[in-house]
Amino acid sequence: MRKQVILILLLAVNQALFAQFPPRTPTPNDTLKSVRILADGKLQFSIYAPKASEVSVQGDFPGGYPAKSLTKSAIGVWSMTTTAAAPANLYSYDFTVDGLKVFDPKNAVFKESNSGFSNMVEVPGPGNDFQSLKNVPHGKLEKVLYTSTALDGITRRLHVYLPPNYDEISKKEKLPVLYLFHGGGDNDASWTTAGRANLILDNLYAEGKIKPMIVVMPAGHTPVQGFFMGAGDKQDPFGRDFVQDILPFIEKTYPVSTKREDRAIAGLSMGGIQAINIALWNPKLFGYLFPMSTGYFPDAIKDINQNHAAVMKNPEINKFKNFRIYMGGEEDIAYKNNLNMMKMFDDFGIKYSYENGSGAHSFLAWRSNLRDFAPLLFR
Repeated sequence: MRKQVILILLLAVNQALFAQFPPRTPTPNDTLKSVRILADGKLQFSIYAPKASEVSVQGDFPGGYPAKSLTKSAIGVWSMTTTAAAPANLYSYDFTVDGLKVFDPKNAVFKESNSGFSNMVEVPGPGNDFQSLKNVPHGKLEKVLYTSTALDGITRRLHVYLPPNYDEISKKEKLPVLYLFHGGGDNDASWTTAGRANLILDNLYAEGKIKPMIVVMPAGHTPVQGFFMGAGDKQDPFGRDFVQDILPFIEKTYPVSTKREDRAIAGLSMGGIQAINIALWNPKLFGYLFPMSTGYFPDAIKDINQNHAAVMKNPEINKFKNFRIYMGGEEDIAYKNNLNMMKMFDDFGIKYSYENGSGAHSFLAWRSNLRDFAPLLFR
């Protein structure tokens, strides 16, 4: 009798729940695939927005800038197909619905930045192989908090990549470190979401092309006012944070080498200038410098010539084991600034190498740059 009463109560509760949550009416969004790779290699973007009046999409896919308009169907699905095929790679995109940037809820692959999230689509193929997820030993990716005394004691976040078999390797030797900086508008997660740094390094390790290293990816933006693209490490609050707090924190927290030849610094765009400023103003700290898609603005070059010539003439700068500048082709927005910066380096007798590639001012270039320079490190 008691079991029957309990069963009746459970059935009543179940019916009450269904009464509160009536069945939902199906919509085209239930089965919608927001990005399709068509047979001819073109990308088709779709989003369900039946009440919208204007929808567009933009990104670093072929033809993705400026934004392209989508066309609405009778069932409320907006769509657009690219005019050109997308070569194998990883592309970012953003939908805009009636003037508001909208995250694609049908796609869980995304990029994190200071301004929010962007979706990503992967086109498989040989050209994408170096940055794809494979069945190889994987490193660890840690989100780490630290206190910045240079920035009035605030708590800051950075990402740290530890190589495969880190626990075993770190018992035997001190590891070298690559400090890898993001660009303007991005954050410390961007190099592993959009940049796929961890997967690129995993694959290079599996191929035996790189030495075990720790990679530190800090947040280049700070809440403190500063000119991130100016000349010198002190005018940039991140520069002060890096030298005063990040570097000592990493060397206290992880088993890393403190030798100059075991430290590398690299960065893209804003992060490229930050890497240059920190390395040239503190050359004894680093053995390697790899700026990507960057260059001083004319005012900064004028400032250096007038006020920092002694820094540029420091003979320690020409003791870098490798100082290589990367550019994403003539369409890279930093192309002209970089030419002016290299001329300044030439005038001061600073030795460097230069590689002008493709991909413009995007991770299409920077992921390839990382793949190219990582095997050069700590040899």
